[in-house]
Amino acid sequence: MISDGVPYAKLYSIREKLGLSEQDLRALDPYREMFVRHKDRFAERFYDVFEGIPETHLILEHEGRPGFLKKTWAAWFQFLFRTQLDDALLAYLWRIGVRHVEVTLDQRFSNLGFSVIRQFCHEIVLSEVPHGEAAALLNIVSKLLDLCLLIETEAYITKTTRCDLEVMREVADRVRNPVTVIGGNIRRLQKKMDVASKEYDLLQRLFTENQRLEGMMQDIRVYMELFAEEPRVRDVDLGELMRLVLGKLRAEDPSARNHVTVNVNLHQQASFAIGDPDALERLFYYLLQNSFEAVNPEAGFIEITSRSDEGAAHNLKVEIFNNGAPLETEQTERLFAPFYSTKVAGTGFGLTIARLLAKKHYGKIDLQPVPEGGVRVIVTLPRAEKDTV
Repeated sequence: MISDGVPYAKLYSIREKLGLSEQDLRALDPYREMFVRHKDRFAERFYDVFEGIPETHLILEHEGRPGFLKKTWAAWFQFLFRTQLDDALLAYLWRIGVRHVEVTLDQRFSNLGFSVIRQFCHEIVLSEVPHGEAAALLNIVSKLLDLCLLIETEAYITKTTRCDLEVMREVADRVRNPVTVIGGNIRRLQKKMDVASKEYDLLQRLFTENQRLEGMMQDIRVYMELFAEEPRVRDVDLGELMRLVLGKLRAEDPSARNHVTVNVNLHQQASFAIGDPDALERLFYYLLQNSFEAVNPEAGFIEITSRSDEGAAHNLKVEIFNNGAPLETEQTERLFAPFYSTKVAGTGFGLTIARLLAKKHYGKIDLQPVPEGGVRVIVTLPRAEKDTV
């Protein structure tokens, strides 16, 4: 759930992964005021550290309200140890990360700040808490500070990425509109010319390039939307998904693709992945589209297989082989770069989007040239529990 721009569900998930429990918070209760008593000393320490760094010294030197930052840091320290780990604290930490982006504060200084806070808290614990209680308390304080750092970093990255995506989206929209107008005018000019003329042929080439630009703008928008989306994860039947994707691809170009032989041989213990069904459908759509375009034009052949990942039992591997011309080794990585394409009308975004979707599922995509002829695409994805039974 996202409320007031704060993704509470994700933030509580971070807390859960850190193992910061209600029991930990209850164990912290007797020591909360001990930390709060040192809030002003903490603010002085924090100030002294950043005053000694040239980049941050300039910020402190030009502080609009002298003493305001010390009061702010003291209030932060007090709030951290007096509040419960609830929506109020999570929203507070999230907005600090967002604010860091707005004032263009380098995230490295935020990371350094948490190192200073951690050292300061450890000094308090080691000097004021009985030796037998110190280790457990230090562990709780470390988890609490880890949570603060992760939430502020998540907010920083999310806000920064959102700004970058907004710029890219605006550029794509601004380019797409004139490109559409240019394409329409080219078609109108062609209607006035002899189809056999050189001018008509020239305009046709211009129109083809124009269509490629339109496709590129569309792919950029798709990439941005997919980058921002959170996967809705469940068990996905890869056999059913392959049938769906292959049906779509054949229907789009039956004259070229129906002549390609496709064998689907998924291993029984590696046929269900964990992921977003729509995202995985799009991932395999781009990979299989690329395979159809790369096959041997005289006797096209594609084989789709799956197997368990020997190096990681929680993963599976899906392999897509096509019998097209083998790639040069140095070319395999370039194919994932945006705008790089070996096809005349290609936009160079299909494999880029596929790799993005694999990464969002904590997986990866590798390309392997097959010396005897062909290319093998290997997709690594999380494996569903039902496959491990």
